[in-house]
Amino acid sequence: MSAKGGTYQHLMIAELKILLNNHWTLIVLAVYVLFTCGVYFSESFRQTWLQVLDGNLFTTMINLYLPTFLFIAVLLNAAPIFAGDKKNGMEELADTCFYGKTFRKKAKIEATTFYTILITAAVFLVTAAVSLASKTPLDLGSKAFETANLDIRMSNGMFYLFCFAMIILGLIAVASAVVLISSRSDDVIVPLSTGILIYGVELALYLKPLVRILWDVNLWKLLRPYTMLSVSLYFDSTIKALAANVIAFILVSVALFLLTFADGSEISANRALSSQSS
Repeated sequence: MSAKGGTYQHLMIAELKILLNNHWTLIVLAVYVLFTCGVYFSESFRQTWLQVLDGNLFTTMINLYLPTFLFIAVLLNAAPIFAGDKKNGMEELADTCFYGKTFRKKAKIEATTFYTILITAAVFLVTAAVSLASKTPLDLGSKAFETANLDIRMSNGMFYLFCFAMIILGLIAVASAVVLISSRSDDVIVPLSTGILIYGVELALYLKPLVRILWDVNLWKLLRPYTMLSVSLYFDSTIKALAANVIAFILVSVALFLLTFADGSEISANRALSSQSS
């Protein structure tokens, strides 16, 4: 591995460790573990707080409750990733590094993406572990939502993997928007508010599908993947709605990350031109 490659890898890993060791990550995960234990080990807790989907607790957790905890963790960690440096007066420190601010910005973007994937995987594994510890079977071979939509048939195991992929995609889309705002803001409250606004607007469009395509291509459908098995409002098949949703959010995420990266490149270029003119 080249020196540059090694340096970049170490920088990205360092940024990833900061996100994973952040106190908000630990707090959200701790609260989720307590909530999950309450769900699986307390029948009265389930009866009071839970709406069970398809008679399956694991399906219920990964579709109705787990995404909210993950959203909070990703939002709290993505919001200050650039704005926090500016607020603390640390933004210019990157300019003293050999490869400059653009190099560090790329590392932060990749670290946020890997963080989203890793924390989602960790929470899925924790949920599965608690489920097995409570002797609640995952029923991997059983059919998931067998009567919901005859166009889509999958086992519970396939459905769990499908949920994992869709939730990651939805969270990365949110993270990409929040990171972009963070890169252009001097205060953490701005990207935090942006993430909450996105969540609220998408929820409103999800609950009140006034424009049909905005219900089919909706963040909440990714964060509640079981709703993607329902009949499409805008497309003539559920498969087409699913493909449109995935493609749309992949393109949005890539575009927002590129805008974040391009913003740093543009600033560096403007500074270079200014120094040459002076």
